[in-house]
Amino acid sequence: MEFTEAIEIIKNIVPESSANEYDGIMVKRLEASNTLDEGRTTNQTHIAISGEQMNMFPYLMADGYFKCDYNDRDEQLKKYFITQIPLYIYKDNVLYLADGEESGISFGDEKSRCVRASIVRSRRKEQADQVQLSLTTIDDPAFVSFRRLLHTGDYLVILKHKEKLVYDCIGIKANDETRGEFNISALNNKFYKLPTNTKVDIKELIEIKNAEIENKKFTVDELGTILKEMYGNAEDKMQVASIHIFGIKYGKNIIENEFKAPDIIKAAGLNESYSTELQKALNIYRCLNKNTYGISISEGDNVLEENKESVKRKTGAENILLYGVPGAGKSHEIKTKYCDDEKYMERVVFHPDYTYSDFVGQILPRVEKDRDGNDKLKYVFTPGPYTKLLKKAQNDPGNYYYLVIEELNRGNAPAIFGEVFQLLDRKDEEDFPLEEVGESEYGISNYEVAKEVYGDEKHQVRIPSNMYVLATMNTADQNVFTLDTAFQRRWNMRQIENNFDKSEHSKDIIAGTKVSWGAFATVINDMVIDINVDMASSEDKRLGTYFARKKELEAGRFSEKVLKYLWDDAFKMDKTAIFNENCKSLEDVVITYETATSDKLAAVLRMSVYEKMLSKMQQKNTDNNEN
Repeated sequence: MEFTEAIEIIKNIVPESSANEYDGIMVKRLEASNTLDEGRTTNQTHIAISGEQMNMFPYLMADGYFKCDYNDRDEQLKKYFITQIPLYIYKDNVLYLADGEESGISFGDEKSRCVRASIVRSRRKEQADQVQLSLTTIDDPAFVSFRRLLHTGDYLVILKHKEKLVYDCIGIKANDETRGEFNISALNNKFYKLPTNTKVDIKELIEIKNAEIENKKFTVDELGTILKEMYGNAEDKMQVASIHIFGIKYGKNIIENEFKAPDIIKAAGLNESYSTELQKALNIYRCLNKNTYGISISEGDNVLEENKESVKRKTGAENILLYGVPGAGKSHEIKTKYCDDEKYMERVVFHPDYTYSDFVGQILPRVEKDRDGNDKLKYVFTPGPYTKLLKKAQNDPGNYYYLVIEELNRGNAPAIFGEVFQLLDRKDEEDFPLEEVGESEYGISNYEVAKEVYGDEKHQVRIPSNMYVLATMNTADQNVFTLDTAFQRRWNMRQIENNFDKSEHSKDIIAGTKVSWGAFATVINDMVIDINVDMASSEDKRLGTYFARKKELEAGRFSEKVLKYLWDDAFKMDKTAIFNENCKSLEDVVITYETATSDKLAAVLRMSVYEKMLSKMQQKNTDNNEN
């Protein structure tokens, strides 16, 4: 069976799979030994993966455990390094598996949740190696809870995201293995893959894992569920230690929200005497956070900073302003020439009410609970898209990042940029070393942005050399803000060519007519320039290649979008130049066009204009035949 056939089965059996692209498929029917069901006759708690399915995961191998005789192996090296992989579990799938029972897994308002599961490769005497998926004592508690929802005969489906070390993890009940002509058992114990390459960025994985804990705002009940799982899965005589580890791991969340240790212990269903142990852990967290005894909780971050410095930062990013007539394909240019991965982008649209605070960030009030359960008002800096992307680019030097500003001149751009306007001055290769080309030539002081991006309010803020700023602008827009010379000179201006000859879309026939979109728009654009020859902005009234897409060439849509634009804007000073004498109003144009039983364009346009369009089509066909 080929990958395409396997993914067809997956998408028909597993509804959660349809939203993502995959390059790896693994399906395993669970034996009793692979579950966490009560009453099992084995002490095994992992899921055993063998044969070709082992290739689904990256794992770490120590020579002292693998490259030696079995009896000479150092058993401690088996788990000396443990790979933890990111798995996404889905709210709808958990509800389906739980069948109305409490799962113990919190999703909040999200549809999915990223959890961590452990991977080790194990040797077996006189048997083939196997990969052990899930070590319950160190896995995310939510993944352990997920496993408890799976029972003997159920299917575990793991799907690898295309060219990413990220997986979707989905459970299918044994009774639901068939849907129509598709049966998931056909994929059991097999591994299907595409010929792709996946780069494993260890730094990025560490950052993701830390961010999940640091950024998520847990409730007391959620923390109680996590502690209950950690305590229940702890090894013998290590239960109290699990409380200490929990307190240090989640100390920031507990302290910032002013939660009480007894409340969390109660939510976990543990004896109230353990409140003292949790409080000890929180005190340790405070000491580590303040570096009281020379040991800092932020040491991991320091290691990350060193790793960032060891990665060569990409250079040469620019400020690029794409401009042209409406529908020329400016956004399409960004998508195809620069970036189409939302992971590396922040996209905003300027408008008259858009402000500096929206763009860069602002201090906003937030209501939180104090120790006594009373509402307490706090003021915190909330970063805007500019600051968010600045931080991403700064922390990930090995990738380019793209701030995309649509409709730049529909907002007061200089006011929206404020003092960060100065950062648009970039270092070039003529005056600076190559490793600095693309970063801001001048830095600025901004307490809140510096603290958010660098963790140091005194740090000079600069755009890094791996962060592009891309903007689009319709030069035909009216009632918009003018971009002054000082602002424009900081951009590389690039006009998007409005070329119908290069667009396959131009050959599409307008519904209910004999005229193609390309012939229609070409004749209209020639008339726009001829009629408005004395107007400086006349060429910007033209129709762009993508002004009307294929679905908008349908009768109802075409009249409301294209003909309305010609009536209200492009030919508003001389409507009779294009529309015939029967069209006295826009209403006449729309109704006549939509109800016409013969050629719809012939019913509303002047006959001379319509004939030019037919002639243009004939000329195009002749040119194509000669070529």
